[in-house]
Amino acid sequence: MAEIPPYPLYNRTYLLYRVSPLHHGDAPLLHERSLRTHAKRLREQLKGDSVRGVEVDFAGTEDALPNLGPLEECSWDMIGDEDAWIDRHRHLVDPEASQLSTAMAAGQARGVEVSLEYEKQSYNALLLRDPGVTASPEAFTSLPLLLVKMPAAIRDIFLNYLRTSFDAHVAPLRLPSAFITSSLETYFRHLSASASTQTIQDVIRQVQVQLAFPNATTLLRHLDVTIAGQDVPGFVNRGKSLRDGKEKPFTAAFSTYLNKHLALDMSHPKVHISRITCGSFALGTDRLKLNAPDISVDPENSSMEEESAGQRAVEELYRSLVREATGTGKFLSEELVADVSTPSSTASNKAGRRKRAVSTTAAGNAKTKRSKARGKENGSRPGDDEMVDV
Repeated sequence: MAEIPPYPLYNRTYLLYRVSPLHHGDAPLLHERSLRTHAKRLREQLKGDSVRGVEVDFAGTEDALPNLGPLEECSWDMIGDEDAWIDRHRHLVDPEASQLSTAMAAGQARGVEVSLEYEKQSYNALLLRDPGVTASPEAFTSLPLLLVKMPAAIRDIFLNYLRTSFDAHVAPLRLPSAFITSSLETYFRHLSASASTQTIQDVIRQVQVQLAFPNATTLLRHLDVTIAGQDVPGFVNRGKSLRDGKEKPFTAAFSTYLNKHLALDMSHPKVHISRITCGSFALGTDRLKLNAPDISVDPENSSMEEESAGQRAVEELYRSLVREATGTGKFLSEELVADVSTPSSTASNKAGRRKRAVSTTAAGNAKTKRSKARGKENGSRPGDDEMVDV
């Protein structure tokens, strides 16, 4: 029996981009016919086919990446939240559920998943938005956050397709230190709440903070500081007693520790936090890897799950990323964006609680070729390994 495939937002290392509103004219983008059309056109460019008798600008990727084999499938599909994903794929494991409607309304979609299935590997990209903020200019659709998991040769063609097909500006999203630390503090806040049934040590485990010193010295590029899992709750508790630690207790305690033991001033403008890796996520200035959060089972009904503190933290981090990608300033060229950070968006609305039936299948890799290919990226937790280049 096939299993429900893992939710594509989890357990994959994505490069971060921000995208201006996509222009599509009178034909709505979040419509099955439009998505099929774009899937066909992108496939033609990736294969180096001609479009209406005119050779495309790119020679395709099959010769550039011979180890992948031929491109077998290119699909564009609307994607909702994790609940919608499970409901959509439930009929694959439960024949009786096939009678349920799996159609998704455009207003319910988080965005679009672009999937590329090669003979030996699979890649994908996610164009995302906050489903609570779906307003867009007429003839446009705003999907400001773009997550890409593709090798460079394929990624360049895909990004160029977005630019030319939707008259869109696509730029790398560079997260400032304040955003990276606020993301970790979000987890601590939810896990420390009185209603949380999860603990910091169980969910976060050890924390690794990477400090970078751009333009300060060529002798030291970065410094990694690892805090053991059993010591992390102590940092949070210590930070709450500090004068500046009410909003960001871990960050305050960590800064005090570095200043005392390493004589390193975290407030110095040439000291940046470039990456934080823990058991729940790995977040750097230009990439993200989210681990699937653990569920919380309702003690009064073991067949139902209640949204856990980890799930609420993931939802808040997701919405903050979308707001950060939306930004308030002009889009920058790729040459300039390396030196300028986008405005930090650290505030977030609290996610509501929800209940849904627990899937009886593991969110592991299915026995199909697609799931096996994706499984190569889904076998590890962010706290156990480093973020790898794509």
